[in-house]
Amino acid sequence: MKIVFLLFTLTLLCTGCIEDTIVIKENTTVVPENTISADSVKDYDIAAANNAFAFDMYSQLAQLESGNESGNKRNVFFSPHSIYTAMAICYEGAEGTTKEQTSNVFYFPANKTILKVRMERTNNTINSVNSDYELQTANALWIQEGYPVKEAYIYNVKKYYDGEVTNLDFVRKPDASRNTINKWVEDKTSDKIKDLVPKNSITADTRVIITNAIYFNGKWVYEFDKEMTDKKPFYPTGGEEISLDTMYICNRFNYGENSKAKIIELPYKGNDLSMYIVLPKNNNIEKFETGFTLNDYTKLKNDMESVEEVKVSIPKFKFETKTELTNSLIDMGVVDAFGPANFSGISDDPLSISRVIHQTFIDVKEEGTEAAAATAVVMERGMSISWDPKPKEFKADHPFMFFIEDRRTNCILFMGKVEYPEYEETEEI
Repeated sequence: MKIVFLLFTLTLLCTGCIEDTIVIKENTTVVPENTISADSVKDYDIAAANNAFAFDMYSQLAQLESGNESGNKRNVFFSPHSIYTAMAICYEGAEGTTKEQTSNVFYFPANKTILKVRMERTNNTINSVNSDYELQTANALWIQEGYPVKEAYIYNVKKYYDGEVTNLDFVRKPDASRNTINKWVEDKTSDKIKDLVPKNSITADTRVIITNAIYFNGKWVYEFDKEMTDKKPFYPTGGEEISLDTMYICNRFNYGENSKAKIIELPYKGNDLSMYIVLPKNNNIEKFETGFTLNDYTKLKNDMESVEEVKVSIPKFKFETKTELTNSLIDMGVVDAFGPANFSGISDDPLSISRVIHQTFIDVKEEGTEAAAATAVVMERGMSISWDPKPKEFKADHPFMFFIEDRRTNCILFMGKVEYPEYEETEEI
């Protein structure tokens, strides 16, 4: 069984370009699929599917962290959009039960053309240039030299996902191949995601590697004054009080609350993206997140009001994560893809996914946010205004959830949980 290695790099990135000769299966004709109506494409809501998957994936990762061997609660951070995109590229080549299971987990439409047309439009919107911030996604398809990948599949990856296609020699030059892919990821994520593909991940059976990267660097519309940053107490779940660099600002923000949580929107310059922070009213994030659904989040967000004066204090935080998603995806229902898979839309030779790796980076400070993520897949053989005179207070002194959304597409690009904030200053280059 040949192996498909899916590497998902979760970092906001800038696109580069690597072009090479493509190995194509002989006697394969390209038939572009333009046989659906515009209304059919419009009816499929990418944001709804992406965001539903985001909450499903968050539940898996939160359970993973709560059950880690050390017993320590850890931060969660991932890019649902990066994983969603990389798996959409896999889905393009899936058939039979493999296709059905992947569709069920990622909320993909049965008609692949609907998905790829919508993905193309969404990614074109995300990648549109704005001088106020950096936001870019990139995709790449890495193929073993001489391996027969179908021309139609390569055509669709290049046209609809703007994918770069490159031939590498995984069999004879695994380390050189790994270095090439990791360098691509670093370039796309402004050097924030390094060594996405671990040593010994590429074997003699590796035939295809799919990578996606996303990179974001934005400044707040209302920047926090560094002079106001001070050491303040933070109370981790079930842990002792710690002292952290905590930012403070008092300004007009979109703000809301219900009996269980508060929410605030921190917009980025350009007004295309925002961070939403959800703060449970009780310091029990594990209990809160278990019952917090996409519908709850959407309602909390939709009920926000523009409040004249909100006192906001949140800790600075910066951390990286690297997660093997294989078991999580199997638990969610993508089973056959990792075993008796049917990726006959990629190649007539048998393929299955061996690993799915997701790596992320985030830096939240007074000026704004830098975030990056990458995903890799390896395949082998086999709003109203409130004038309340009393200022609202949003004091994030205990664990909270956060989201970075593209307001143009309504897609959650990044999602996470700050359980134990940490921040180490790094020298600017």
